[in-house]
Amino acid sequence: MLFLDAQAQTDSFFNSVMKWFTQNGLDAVKKIIIALLVLWIGFKIIKFLKNKLEKAFEKQNLDPSLRPIISNIITIVLKIILIIAIIGYLGIPMSSFVALLGAAGLAVGMALSGTIQNVAGGIIILIFRPFKIGDYIETQGIQGYVETIHIFSTVVRTFDNKIITLPNGTLSGGNIVNHSSKPTRRVEVKIEVASGTDTNLDKIDKDVKEIAAQNPLMLKDPAPSTFVTIGPGIVTIQVWAWCNESDYWKALNEYQRSIYNYVVKENLQCPYTVVGMLPNNNK
Repeated sequence: MLFLDAQAQTDSFFNSVMKWFTQNGLDAVKKIIIALLVLWIGFKIIKFLKNKLEKAFEKQNLDPSLRPIISNIITIVLKIILIIAIIGYLGIPMSSFVALLGAAGLAVGMALSGTIQNVAGGIIILIFRPFKIGDYIETQGIQGYVETIHIFSTVVRTFDNKIITLPNGTLSGGNIVNHSSKPTRRVEVKIEVASGTDTNLDKIDKDVKEIAAQNPLMLKDPAPSTFVTIGPGIVTIQVWAWCNESDYWKALNEYQRSIYNYVVKENLQCPYTVVGMLPNNNK
């Protein structure tokens, strides 16, 4: 029924156009030529204004995720106003045109309900700002850097340089972990040694903190710390050190390498040799 109503409105609109054209004759042709010229010039002016607007946004340091959304909305509104003004200039009855837009809009809205959900999700993301362009996020089993935030979707670039497009409707309704929301991040490394050996935990504690202190990427405040957990046959030493968010991956890689070299140098016994999973190479 909805599509039949839209078809009727379309027929009514085009019948009004044909009636207007037959009544005006040559004057109609002149008006159409002028209208097309005005439409072409108007689109050029709108494009020029859009470029000026984007430069103004950049100059005012507006968030990059908001710039394309605002400029596109303004562009669409200006184009609609221009088209309505041209229709009014031509003398075409506006009642049929408005009825056509209403019926078509309702039909399209029902057909694109999923898309509307994504638009609503995009608005939620832009209002509450759980992340911004350049942030490293984790969501729906995907990790990567936010490349672009569109009104319908968000584009994420993974570590292996894959581009993943996430619908905003699903994204806004799920869990989002933003690893870049704070200026600092904690580097975590675990050392597991066999319990019941002559391992000196105080020495390990002092050494791993010293290793962190010697790394220029690690922060002095908060200072590195450790946490010891004792399990069946295993002593786990968790080492926590802090770095700037931008240095996280490099700091983690360097610190893990340093800790591994330390474990080999100190000949720390692997706990799995105690429980019999691997041969004990330390004997």
